[in-house]
Amino acid sequence: MVYETFLKTIHTMVQERLGTRAQVSLQRVLKNNGLLLDGLSFSSPSSALSPTVYLNSYYDEAERGLPLSIITEQIVLLYETDPGFPEELGARIRSLDQIQDQIVYRLINAGENEILLSGLPYVPYLDLAIVFSVIVAENSARQMSALIHRSHLKLWGISQEELGQLAERNTPRLLPARIDPIERIIGLAGCPDSDPDSRIPLYVMSNDRGINGAACLLYPGILKEFAARFDDDLVVLPSSIHEVLLTPLKTAFPPAELNEMIRFINRSDVPREDRLSDHIYCYSRSQNCLYIPAGSTLTPSGADETKNPQ
Repeated sequence: MVYETFLKTIHTMVQERLGTRAQVSLQRVLKNNGLLLDGLSFSSPSSALSPTVYLNSYYDEAERGLPLSIITEQIVLLYETDPGFPEELGARIRSLDQIQDQIVYRLINAGENEILLSGLPYVPYLDLAIVFSVIVAENSARQMSALIHRSHLKLWGISQEELGQLAERNTPRLLPARIDPIERIIGLAGCPDSDPDSRIPLYVMSNDRGINGAACLLYPGILKEFAARFDDDLVVLPSSIHEVLLTPLKTAFPPAELNEMIRFINRSDVPREDRLSDHIYCYSRSQNCLYIPAGSTLTPSGADETKNPQ
């Protein structure tokens, strides 16, 4: 089935199934790294919010033979049992007093998100961008957040600087960092901590929810303290927007080899929406900064390198 035909057909079938209980519309949504997703947006007289069910994966199921009637029932069931953001969010998000303690930051790629960033308050960080969101609901299974746009700053009557100050205060508190040996993450029977020479010299840094954990790179003192454990500088491998890998400089491969590996893994294993960067970063203890190394050196002295203090 042609994709556009699938979208229109599912839209019609879901609307007919819901009748007057909700108004259904087709929406194309810009996500991280320029990813465009198509979805059904649901609005009803009883709610100021419009949750969206994305259809891209359902199209794949239809191509594999799943009947459209079953897909329709799945979408309706999802809407009825999981309507998205809490009903009171529409009122809460209009009041800074009610949400200011839930404002956090995250890291995304700047070059891949030029269109998205045009409508957001953000802070450039190396070749990345610090953007902001509101944690609106969470439980043991998931966390729901809403990206903050420039229109929110006007609504709340605050500056971008004030927004950043709130996020700096909240993010490490709400999403505390974790750094674990990679053996623990991938479930290997780890070697004892007393024998560091026998261990894989890779560590996974994220927050305790594993969501947008690359932002832990911004936490005050975290890289400085971790580097002190090894008395060495650090190489940072951007696994995704959700986590990064850390390794001491003395154990690292040359930058060109690491960058090639990151590019390959990004294209083969990391969903486009989750990619952070195609190259490594380094942390210098002497200068207490994160920087992008030149292709042939891992020192922060190159004239063409970009640095950010920690």
